Amino acid sequence: MLEARELIKEFGDLRATDDVSLTFGKEDGEMTFIVGPNGAGKTTLINLLTGLLEPDEGSVIIHEKSENGTTERDITDMDPEQRVKTGLVRSFQVVHVFEEMTVRENIRTASLSNHGLTRSFWSLSDEHEEVENDVDELIEQFRLEDVAGDVAETLPHGDRKLLDVAMSFALDPRYLLLDEPTSGVGAREKEYVIETVVEASKSQNVTTVTIEHDMDIVREYADRMVALVRGEVFREGDPSLLDTDDELRRTLLGVTPDE
Repeated sequence: MLEARELIKEFGDLRATDDVSLTFGKEDGEMTFIVGPNGAGKTTLINLLTGLLEPDEGSVIIHEKSENGTTERDITDMDPEQRVKTGLVRSFQVVHVFEEMTVRENIRTASLSNHGLTRSFWSLSDEHEEVENDVDELIEQFRLEDVAGDVAETLPHGDRKLLDVAMSFALDPRYLLLDEPTSGVGAREKEYVIETVVEASKSQNVTTVTIEHDMDIVREYADRMVALVRGEVFREGDPSLLDTDDELRRTLLGVTPDE
C-alpha cells in the first residue's frame, strides 16, 4: 500500500498541497482517479509521491508485506530512480518516448533497464530471451501489434500514449501514477486508450493513481475517486458521488442542485 501522510508543499504564498493524507492500493489492482479544478494540487501530489518534488512537511510511505505482517518503509528522501526500484513508476501527461526508435525498441529499452542490462551497448540488441518475451507480452497487452515496427514519431497520439504506458509497465510497477493519460487524445480514441490501460492494470494487479478531467471516464472506470480542491482532500469515495453530491458537483462541474 502507498501512503501520503500529511503532505504539505508550498510555492511562495501558495500552499499547493495542504496536509494531504491518502492511501492507495488497499486492494491490489485498485484504480483511483484524482479529480479537481485547475490549481487544485493534483500534479503536485503526484510529483511528491514520485519524488520529483520534496515535501515541506509530511512523508511518503510504502507498506510492504513480510512474513511477520506489514512493515512501513519511508521513501520520502528517495530520488525518483530509487522509487522505481520499489515499484513506484510514473507516466507523464506529455508522452516520453524515444522518437526515432520503433515501438518494439522503445519497450525493449525500458525492459532492459528493468533487468539492469543497459550498461553495455551490445545489451540493446534482441538477444535476451527473457526481455523479448516481456516485450512481446506488452506489445500484445497494449494492442500495439500492428505498429510494433513503426517509428514512434509516426504514431497517432493514442498509440503514443499506449506506448508510453507500456514502457512504464516494462519497469514492473506495483504502483503506476498516470497524469492525464487521455490528454490530447481524440474522443474516439479516449475509451480505447483507457480501456487498454485498465485491462493491463487489472491483469497484473498494478495499483494505479490517475489524474483525469473527463468525468465520464472517472464514472465508468474508477474504483475510487479523490477530489482535491485548493490543495485539500475535498471528497473521497465512490465515483457515484459525482452524481449524488451536490456540493461536489457544484465545485467540479458548476452544476446547481436543480440541474
